[in-house]
Amino acid sequence: MTSGHRTGRKRPRAIGYLLATTLTTCTLVACGASPTGGSEPSLSPTIRAHGAPNDSYEVCWAAPAGGSGTLAFVDRTDELGLTAPLAGMMGHAIAAGDINDDGWVDLFVGTFADRPPSEYAGRGASGPSPDQLLLGSPTGFTLDTTFPETRGRSSGAVFADLDNDGDLDLVIARNPRTGARQTAPSVVLRNDDGRFSEAGVLDTKRGFRSIGVLDADGDGLLDLFVTEDRWTGGSSVLYRNNGDLRFSDATTDFGLPKNVHGLGVSTADLNGDQWPDLFVSGSNRLFLHRGPSDHGFTEDTQSDFGWPTYGKEDDPAGVVARDLDGDGRPELVIGQHYNSTLDDDRQVPIRVYANRTEGNRIRFVDVTDSAGLLGLPTKSPHVEVADLDADGLPDLVTTAAADEHGPVVFRNVTETPGRLKFEVSAVPGGAQYWVTGSILDADHDGALDVALVEWFPEKPSLLLSTTGSRGHWLAVELGAAGTLGVGSEVSVYAAGHAGDAAHLLGRAQISAQSGYGAGAEPVARFGLGDTSRVDIEIRRLRSEPAQILHAVEADRWIRVGAPCP
Repeated sequence: MTSGHRTGRKRPRAIGYLLATTLTTCTLVACGASPTGGSEPSLSPTIRAHGAPNDSYEVCWAAPAGGSGTLAFVDRTDELGLTAPLAGMMGHAIAAGDINDDGWVDLFVGTFADRPPSEYAGRGASGPSPDQLLLGSPTGFTLDTTFPETRGRSSGAVFADLDNDGDLDLVIARNPRTGARQTAPSVVLRNDDGRFSEAGVLDTKRGFRSIGVLDADGDGLLDLFVTEDRWTGGSSVLYRNNGDLRFSDATTDFGLPKNVHGLGVSTADLNGDQWPDLFVSGSNRLFLHRGPSDHGFTEDTQSDFGWPTYGKEDDPAGVVARDLDGDGRPELVIGQHYNSTLDDDRQVPIRVYANRTEGNRIRFVDVTDSAGLLGLPTKSPHVEVADLDADGLPDLVTTAAADEHGPVVFRNVTETPGRLKFEVSAVPGGAQYWVTGSILDADHDGALDVALVEWFPEKPSLLLSTTGSRGHWLAVELGAAGTLGVGSEVSVYAAGHAGDAAHLLGRAQISAQSGYGAGAEPVARFGLGDTSRVDIEIRRLRSEPAQILHAVEADRWIRVGAPCP
């Protein structure tokens, strides 16, 4: 493949959609043929569904359910063009998103480039590579040679629409030191028609890690919460978005203490009040949004998030929030960065805290052991929640390696809401683990792919495709102008039963970040099992009533509120 740059068009802005105040329904009207079977995905005809003005959705692409056998992984790194561009890297950050609105997911990969050149030699590299932007296409990924060349200590990244122009800007968290290739600051990069340039510096000294994206004050602009690790000061920061990609430290303005250290952050609404809450993993502290009165946060101490530790560098790491048992409330899944797994042969699990909130009383309960989550013999700093087999139960993807090829996955086999159960998909392996990763569908075949970012330069980062039996699936993207849906909640129900909890099939909040140092595509993905048609309920933060889409066919990626590419 050749290197190059593709300039895409911006999404049309649909401001009126965000201001809708009446319940709307949409009925599917096909403008082109849709796939009915076979193994090849349908990439072109767009199918439009129409309701009230600006309340339409389109089917951007479709791919049938199918496959056979048990869940497994196939290495497609080289086939999709990711081997050579990621040589010479100590990878520590990844962000996924369609930065030029051409319909294909793109990847940013950040690296620590501060070691002696000899440590990066091998696999075609003679020294440290810079951070890289890789552009997706129907044939794989190509290196964007126009992306700003920076060598520093890039520890986290997210794509998010921070200036409400309809495209995804980029935030890079860095962990600077004093020395060669160590001083690059944490920055915000502006996206202009798919090309990035520096818009501003967030910080030059703090040891930042993961980036959370949220509208903390309800002004329609996405703010940033950036975690600082405990080794460099432990002072995480909430940055207020002042417009035009300008940010200011508003940590104390929002009632947050200055001593919150962390490796990961969730900005999900955990208590159902339609305001984003903050859970900072590492220190494992929960801060609940106080609502529209003052837009501040109050620390909650009703739940015990304590972990046993065995050494000085044993830390909870990345975090993701997702409803795992079908009761509509998001659980918290937390990875572990435990050196004692490697140093002392400890077996340490990722942990799951079940959401047992009742009314105004929020409560999380550690169900790790009862849910069957085995201890891992190595680190799993990053975690993901994704229904890899599309059976309707979201699975837990770790970044610990299995004996067989790929990561350890805990398949969700829960049968009763409130009683989580998981089964390990493959035997946990030895010392191998990956720092971070991302879930995507790089080739539009309907089967989810897992990107795994490698720290050691002598080993490649990987792009693994899932194989095996796969049920029906659905992906929902909110493409209207503004935040592009970040913080919105999407629920799917059996067709004809929108809003009926007894027929809830899945619920997800659209987030720009996931796990440890990773940026996520702003899309809600669902496995549906045998269900081929669903109703969809969309609740944007503080927007009532919900938007309802009726009888939507499965096995499609749909965009609501703006046209497909």
